[in-house]
Amino acid sequence: MASSSKNKIFIDKEAWITLSMVQAGLLSPIDKLMNQKEAKIADTQKKYKNKPIPFSFILAPAGKRNEEVLKSNPKKIELFFEGKKVGEVNVEEIFEIDPFERIKTIYGTTDSKNYPQVKKTLKRLGKFAIAGEFWVEDTGIKKQLDFVKEKTKNLKNIVGMTMHAKPIHRVHERIMRGAIEKNDLLVIFLIKNIQEDEIPYKLRYEALKYLVENYFQKDKIVIVPLLNTYIFSGVNEAILDAMIAKNFGCNKFIIGQTHKGLGIYYEADHLKSIFDSMDLEIEVETITEYVYCEQCKTIVSINSCPHGSHHHISYHSDSIFELIKTGLMPPTILMRKEISAKYLAHMFPNRFKNLQKLYYDISPNKGLIEESSEEDFYIALMKLYQTSSLT
Repeated sequence: MASSSKNKIFIDKEAWITLSMVQAGLLSPIDKLMNQKEAKIADTQKKYKNKPIPFSFILAPAGKRNEEVLKSNPKKIELFFEGKKVGEVNVEEIFEIDPFERIKTIYGTTDSKNYPQVKKTLKRLGKFAIAGEFWVEDTGIKKQLDFVKEKTKNLKNIVGMTMHAKPIHRVHERIMRGAIEKNDLLVIFLIKNIQEDEIPYKLRYEALKYLVENYFQKDKIVIVPLLNTYIFSGVNEAILDAMIAKNFGCNKFIIGQTHKGLGIYYEADHLKSIFDSMDLEIEVETITEYVYCEQCKTIVSINSCPHGSHHHISYHSDSIFELIKTGLMPPTILMRKEISAKYLAHMFPNRFKNLQKLYYDISPNKGLIEESSEEDFYIALMKLYQTSSLT
């Protein structure tokens, strides 16, 4: 039977992927589009089916045509993305929402001037929400879930962590190493934006994969792409990350103290966070900040190093990437030379007119000029700079 234009709703990719996450069980206990009563309880009491959640799960697509369809109160709605049907909703209820209240619940603010994501979400948010059970075409999430479930079969301790790796540096390595020492498997959820940003996902994935395959026990780490939809941009990001880790089969989740949305505070000399007020049925470990100490001459925790902050070098991915953007090679105490080489070769393709001669002149050779890549050249160059034991 042909689709009726009267019950077609047009959604964007973010909505489709988020619905696909729910369908696969990644945001369990959320299993449907909530009705008005359920949404109110979720937003005020942070509960759904007596389980903790950060906010309500609804679908309220913007657009004049969508609004007209919803006002007609259809019993079934077909979901379309770029002209293709991708799902259906068996309508339980259609109710009006306040877009600004919704934005505040997700982001903790309605300031669209200083928060671009708030402005973007406001544009895609309509006045009417759809409640009911649904199905959507899988976006590849179920395949990832099945793969991890197979890997974790018969394992006792599985720990998860989210990572942007923009770029991956030495402290990331330190945390990863600590995780696999205490657990059977580490699942790294590598953040993948819907729209590609300055550092492509493929480059970040290849750098992380190289690191795992060359410096770790490969069977103890799994890399999973985690699509970064609008729901992860707000103050509840840490909660949602932990929920996804749990639903992937992890019984532990590690997160840095500086992670946004963590809400670190002290109570009776004990470190507390947002996780202390929400029992997600997963053990959450807050990782202390690590620095390079010029006195200790290694990476140390700020809680264990006896030297002051004036001896410490911090690890901030943004600052390290600023070096790379200028064409400078970050010191090896910050990130491995092989990873730097991958980034520089990507950022500055065909940079050298006489690459083969340069490589031949600065590196030991067998007397023959062999074809070498830009990555090989950067690695050879870094070897000449090395003055640290962290090589």
